Amino acid sequence: MSAPDNADKTVFRQPINRGDGTVVRPMPGGRAVAGQPAPAAPAYQPQAAVPRENIPRDLSALNGLNPLVNAASTLLAVFSKTRDALNHPNVGGLHQQLDREIKNFEIKARSEGVKEDNVVVARYLICTILDEAVLNTPWGAESAWNQRTLLSVFHNETAGGEKFFAIIDRLRSNPAENIDVLELAYICLSLGYEGKFRVVSRGREHLEQLRDDLFHIIRTYRGEYERALSPRWQGIGNTRRTLANYIPMWVVASIVAGMLALTYTGFRYWLDQSSAVVSQEFVDVQSQLIPEKKDTSLSK
Repeated sequence: MSAPDNADKTVFRQPINRGDGTVVRPMPGGRAVAGQPAPAAPAYQPQAAVPRENIPRDLSALNGLNPLVNAASTLLAVFSKTRDALNHPNVGGLHQQLDREIKNFEIKARSEGVKEDNVVVARYLICTILDEAVLNTPWGAESAWNQRTLLSVFHNETAGGEKFFAIIDRLRSNPAENIDVLELAYICLSLGYEGKFRVVSRGREHLEQLRDDLFHIIRTYRGEYERALSPRWQGIGNTRRTLANYIPMWVVASIVAGMLALTYTGFRYWLDQSSAVVSQEFVDVQSQLIPEKKDTSLSK
């Protein structure tokens, strides 16, 4: 990478703080004996690159937030998976792959119109979280990663756990111009980045407070978000107005009651008529079966 790319453009230049979460871990062997020069650290030996299909291409859940986050979606996915990885068979290949992905991120972000200053700041944040994710794993701590961190490759620094939060503080002073980067920082914290707060008392409380502050800033400039998982889950509503929208309910109730009364009256009339016919038929049958008795009283 050329010298201008390595130059740190994130404004802040602070001494390295080895007490934060992204630390430069000492290699085995202890300190050098007094009076003797310290042995040179073994050079970083890159290994074969990891196949591209082993690294997720994007985070679909993040697509659509802003061009900066979309450009960084692959790197954010790697950060999330690396933090929980129990081992990695090719740490050197992972380093090479991430080096290329960071360069691809820069190209994509610039092509989508992101300002150069924001691209550089976002690159610093991404390098910092990826270095922490690797170095805080057993396999990353035992590798040569700390001799050639991503932050040292792209920004000539070895630890960014302090500066990460200093950058956020600076961006918060002008959120309208830096909302995309603030959104990226919020996602980094939400995915689990801790930085200096990893080793300080009540660090998680500070992180949660910072996340809440960023959330409110983002909501102020982005607007309220849709709380439902999908705004279309209910389908297309019935937009046509029915008769009930124009006629009062008491009118409808009166009509229904009148119809019921007419039905009842008609049913009673039909029942009475039917009963009369049946009664007459019963009388006729009875008269045929039981003949009338003759009056014999006068014949005697």
